[in-house]
Amino acid sequence: MWLRSLSLTFACLAIAAGAEAKSTWFGPQLAFPVPARDIGDTQLGIDAGVTLNNMGSSHVGVGVDLVYHYWPASPEYKAAFDRYLRSTRYEAIDGSTWAFSAFQVTAHLKLVAPMIERHGPWLQVGAGMYRLNRNLADPNWDDSVVIVVGRGLSNITVVPGWYASVGFDFRTCSNMVLGLDANYHHLRSENKDIPHFSAFTVGTRVLFGW
Repeated sequence: MWLRSLSLTFACLAIAAGAEAKSTWFGPQLAFPVPARDIGDTQLGIDAGVTLNNMGSSHVGVGVDLVYHYWPASPEYKAAFDRYLRSTRYEAIDGSTWAFSAFQVTAHLKLVAPMIERHGPWLQVGAGMYRLNRNLADPNWDDSVVIVVGRGLSNITVVPGWYASVGFDFRTCSNMVLGLDANYHHLRSENKDIPHFSAFTVGTRVLFGW
């Protein structure tokens, strides 16, 4: 199902990209995850990256996103993943807190409402791949139950994901925009025994156009 949705998304992006380009916008973005079902509140999470958007018209554009995420897991998600480790790998997460990082590479479609003076809302949806680093170490077989801490390359995986954003832009001048946004990310797990992960974030961005 996710593969068909991903294919349809990129097909729509390819069709939209064929339109005559009117403007291109590029800039940094910064966001913070909100504690929820899968996001914990024991550590400060952060999302930081860049986005590039090409507006084929005044209301429709396509682009790409490169974003780094640091997401502290909630106790519920940690417990679910810990059950997976104990039942399949005879391991356990050590400590009461756990966070993992992700590098997002996605393509997106952006819909922009007509500007009212210099203000305008927008909607953006994207899909692509997320490179996850769960910050778990290689097993230590000294004990019957392995304690998993630190970092290990064996725990880096690439999973499909998608996101949806709503935002509000304020055009400070003809080639600079300040914006606020709210985002929902959903990452599919590579294993049926590992729960999917979702995150809700709020942030800001600065875009420079030409």
